Amino acid sequence: MKKKPISIVEIKWKDSWTSSLRKWNAEDLRQEPDFISTSAGYLMHQDKRGINIAGEYRQEDKAGRHVQHIPAGMILSVKKLSGGFSK
Repeated sequence: MKKKPISIVEIKWKDSWTSSLRKWNAEDLRQEPDFISTSAGYLMHQDKRGINIAGEYRQEDKAGRHVQHIPAGMILSVKKLSGGFSK
């Protein structure tokens, strides 16, 4: 059976943010740009709920560490960077 490669991906996504450094009014908030983040890692899982990537991947037990979950509604793009390990 052919092994499926673990891909390395780059994800651009809208992150949430908070600020306690100043007072905000509605006009300031309307003009504040979205906070766009970029994350990269080993693609562990992707479905309708979102995507999970790992900063480290261990082929022996097919497990990742430093896992990040990004909800689907926040994802702007997913770009495959390269093939990694085989499952």
